Amino acid sequence: MPAIHPFSRIAAALSLAALAAACATATPPTEEELALIDGATSPLLPATPEARALAEQQDLLTQASFWASEYEKNPNEYESALKYARVLRAIGSGPRSAEVAAQALSMRPGDVELTMIFAQAMLDQGKAQDAAVALARAEVVGQGDWRLMSVIGVTMDSLDQHPAAQGYYLRALELSPDNPKILSNLGLSYALEGKPGLAEQTLRKAIALPGADSRVTQNLMMVLGLQGKFEEIGVVAGPEMPSALVDANRDYFRAMLNPTRSWDTLRGTQD
Repeated sequence: MPAIHPFSRIAAALSLAALAAACATATPPTEEELALIDGATSPLLPATPEARALAEQQDLLTQASFWASEYEKNPNEYESALKYARVLRAIGSGPRSAEVAAQALSMRPGDVELTMIFAQAMLDQGKAQDAAVALARAEVVGQGDWRLMSVIGVTMDSLDQHPAAQGYYLRALELSPDNPKILSNLGLSYALEGKPGLAEQTLRKAIALPGADSRVTQNLMMVLGLQGKFEEIGVVAGPEMPSALVDANRDYFRAMLNPTRSWDTLRGTQD
């Protein structure tokens, strides 16, 4: 324990004397005043596990408000940082999501969950190189996580490294076979590489699986359109998609595939 300077002893003695004099002359505080003092001096405690679990069931904006409050109480707490960063990205606040995740990663380098949020937020902003740097640190730890493998694949595609991306998608499929999300990403990667037939085959497999969402349908429609298979677009779209939207897609792809455009020329313009 550090030594107390004599001046500190004198100051402490004077403070105690002043306090004693004040107590002798002041009236005792009321119960309301005591409650107010207790409330003002109590530390900011994190929400209970029950309250946190309940918050997770609310709408995104309510979740964002809740986790913002928890994060402000203690920015170094892992759960608060993770869930705050995640919900920030979900409501479209990518830059702030990346900032929170990056701060947490400074204390937990290579953490898989935080890295995925940071990388996805960077990809949302078109910063694939920043995402790749972070993912490289987490790759060894996350070898068994199909989500991480898939995010790395998306990052590689964003960097025009399509064969490398496909390797990561195939590793993800080994961990999570017949996953429509992974197959959808793999199909798009084949399309970007200039393999529309293989892309269509992969996306048709994805769309037939349980859990395939509208993004898989849209991806398959795009690949069909790029091959000039306009009539099949309506079949894939199904009765749920408005006919005006289907027609707009057909017109869009017909314009792209005019006599001076082909898949070979489109392949060279992919960013």
